[in-house]
Amino acid sequence: MEGRPMNRVVKLCLAGSLVLAILGVPALSLGPETARAQACVPSVASPADPYPGTTAAASNFESGTLDGFGVATSGTGRAAVSTAQSRSGNCAAVLHTTATPGSMAKLTAVLTPGATEAYADGWFNVSGEGMAGNNVPYFRFFSGGMRVMDVFRQNISHEVVLRTSTPDGFTYTTLRNDVPTDTWHRLVMHVVPNGPETNVQIWWDGRSVYVGTVSIPATTVDTVQLGSEHDQQMADIYIDDVIVNSGTQTPAPVPGPLPEPRGDPSKRFNDFRGDGQEAVLALGTAARRGRPRIPGLSTPQL
Repeated sequence: MEGRPMNRVVKLCLAGSLVLAILGVPALSLGPETARAQACVPSVASPADPYPGTTAAASNFESGTLDGFGVATSGTGRAAVSTAQSRSGNCAAVLHTTATPGSMAKLTAVLTPGATEAYADGWFNVSGEGMAGNNVPYFRFFSGGMRVMDVFRQNISHEVVLRTSTPDGFTYTTLRNDVPTDTWHRLVMHVVPNGPETNVQIWWDGRSVYVGTVSIPATTVDTVQLGSEHDQQMADIYIDDVIVNSGTQTPAPVPGPLPEPRGDPSKRFNDFRGDGQEAVLALGTAARRGRPRIPGLSTPQL
């Protein structure tokens, strides 16, 4: 007799699932979908590295693994390969973090020791942004455990921002004004660390959006990170076709052309018509000091 109520609950759940399937309504899931081994296409080669120097990591995640990257998670954070979103093929990496204390998820690529030049190239889809006053990280460059430079998407305002660590504090420069969630975008960073004479060039969707000299407290970089640096940096970030490269050779000139694959050849260099920002940042861009402005908020930027 005690088993009858449970049997009834199971039957009701099965019936509900059948109704959802008939109506074409997707069932609820807890976090991003983890890839099934048969969904990825391991025979697809990893993306070719077009940059000078040594490949630190290159993956389209069709192997179904995060091999080639250091993986660190804690709390409710999760780093996995997923079939829920992909820029190419069937699979992409996903970093899932929540507002729960201790929630972190990140991937890292270790660069050539004493690297005096580095490239980071990847496609990102921020499918869920986090809390006001916080941001969703793309690429972050470290030297000796110190973050010296990064690009992130600011929650609420949707700006894409370059942040550099200077002897006087942080400097922020807006690269794009309004980047919506659930859209794929390619970010490429070319960094030539040299203390106060550090050269940087950044491409967004294949076109240059920043070229300039910045001041950082380092002359080499050793790590590129994707994902949260501290806990409660809530987000769902899908990542695909990542290449990280570094070396100690004579650096390529800044500004310089983006190695293949380039952006859409039908659009002129630096053409972002229709994306909500008229002025395109270029050589000699002036950075602004202080924290990114968030309308109506005074919460410190993290």
